[in-house]
Amino acid sequence: MKRNIATRQLTFLFLGVVLTIIFSASGCQQDTVQKAQLVITGKIFTGIDSSPFVEALAVADGKILAIGNEKEIKKYAGPETKVIGLKDGVAIPGLIDAHTHFSSGGRSLIELSFRGIDSVEKLQQMIAEKIKELPPETPVFGREYDHTLFPGQKWPTKEDLDKVSPNNPVVIRRVDGHSIWVNSLALKLSGIDKKTPDPFGGEIVKDPQTGEPTGILKESATGLIKVKPTVQSTPEEDILRALDHARQLGLTGVHADVGLQELEVYKKLQNEGKLSLRVYAWLPIEGLEEYIKKGIRQGQGDEFLKIGFLKAFIDGTLGSGTALMFEPFEDDPSTSGLAQYPEEKFYELLEKAYAHDYQVGVHAIGDKGVNWVLNAVDRARERHGYKDLRFRVEHAQIIKPEDFPRFKELGVIASMQPTHCTTDMRFCEIRVGKERSKYAYAWRTLLDNGAILAFGSDWPVEPLDPRRGLYSAVTRKNIEFGYPEGGWFPEQKLSLAEAIKYFTWGSAYASFEENIKGTLEPGKLADITIFSQDIFSVEPEEILTTPVQYTIVGGRIVYEQKENY
Repeated sequence: MKRNIATRQLTFLFLGVVLTIIFSASGCQQDTVQKAQLVITGKIFTGIDSSPFVEALAVADGKILAIGNEKEIKKYAGPETKVIGLKDGVAIPGLIDAHTHFSSGGRSLIELSFRGIDSVEKLQQMIAEKIKELPPETPVFGREYDHTLFPGQKWPTKEDLDKVSPNNPVVIRRVDGHSIWVNSLALKLSGIDKKTPDPFGGEIVKDPQTGEPTGILKESATGLIKVKPTVQSTPEEDILRALDHARQLGLTGVHADVGLQELEVYKKLQNEGKLSLRVYAWLPIEGLEEYIKKGIRQGQGDEFLKIGFLKAFIDGTLGSGTALMFEPFEDDPSTSGLAQYPEEKFYELLEKAYAHDYQVGVHAIGDKGVNWVLNAVDRARERHGYKDLRFRVEHAQIIKPEDFPRFKELGVIASMQPTHCTTDMRFCEIRVGKERSKYAYAWRTLLDNGAILAFGSDWPVEPLDPRRGLYSAVTRKNIEFGYPEGGWFPEQKLSLAEAIKYFTWGSAYASFEENIKGTLEPGKLADITIFSQDIFSVEPEEILTTPVQYTIVGGRIVYEQKENY
């Protein structure tokens, strides 16, 4: 009997020890749940197809720790955790602009801009006012004029500038950056007259009656102007200005036009902790031999700053009438655009880059330009085998119907800018006719054919603001004037979720980074854009004016909306 009692006592003692261990382990497990530096609650768009919206997410060590409902995420909050509760707003994956001229954009913020000016007379008045501020004979530089806004969409002439600036050289870059408008003094100082021949890939526009230059120079001919800018701004100042502008717009990353010298400036800013977004830095393809010799490769760097693709040009633009087309322009049958390389030389250049494992992004706007890029990739793959190099067509504005499936077949990304559509729609049908315009800015057709898109702005050609790109993608309506009702070729419109996807995941894919960013899911970088109202539930027009409330990069708040925004 005594032995049974003793046995029971030992049994109870053993069970007590076991339960103590279990409860202690349970408490220890609770205590060791990793605490978040940041928790966000409210409406969160993850970009994940299986669970597009969640109620909360937690961030630790610069990455997404967990996503789920508010109750599930609450356990990650500790005394030191910052909690952002979204009232009427929405959080989305950090926006990434896949095509910018970033430092040039920063410089544009302090230069004389003619964006949106709709007459020569208004532009003349602005130049006259500017000259009053300058010492005598100081050059006047400006940018972003658009002759398609002028009555009759007529090209201006040097005489238009001579009227207000006979003694100051004037150089104004067109909004697309592919042509310039200068006065007589600028031509004279540059040694350009009726005898000056066109350089390869460029045109000095001349009066058909007199043979004299009209004051318009296109593509490579713009390099003949010898007048130098007077606005002094260093690359570092330009980049800092651009960074400040970008974080206010919710951008957490950009693919940017960077040369090797400028790359050192970005490295300096990164070392000083001033780089407030991630940079995928593209280099000009003209330096291919140098990159091979120095061992400079795509992907070198880290999650904040890395070397990207090699950039090439094959044609010009629709606005300047220099995009490379199979058929002549409707409004100028004498031309079908300007190739920037002979066809065979272009194929050889891209093949060499492919053979050495470089990603290439080619500026191609006309249907023949796009076709040549696809041909080049096709030929390189035949000769060197399949490689996941993700070549990109930058802009891909007009495409032959039979070329749409080739994007998926060849693994080529369509890197496009939605605002180009809603700007160029004003003159696209005038340039190329209605039939070819059906295949212009054809996002839906590309997606239906299995292509992958990456969206951006082409800043400073277009404003950097990604809200304009989202609006353009879902409406295909001109931003300034709100036409046409229902959108231009509305069958090409995207949903807002799709538009966001290609400003986030699509851009990440185009830089081989879809596994670390582009969606909000555990393990990925905590790059987040937060709007102060739910852009999924407002009218599209309201997207344009919805403030960015927070820009978060790697879990760090780099921009917070002020109360007096």
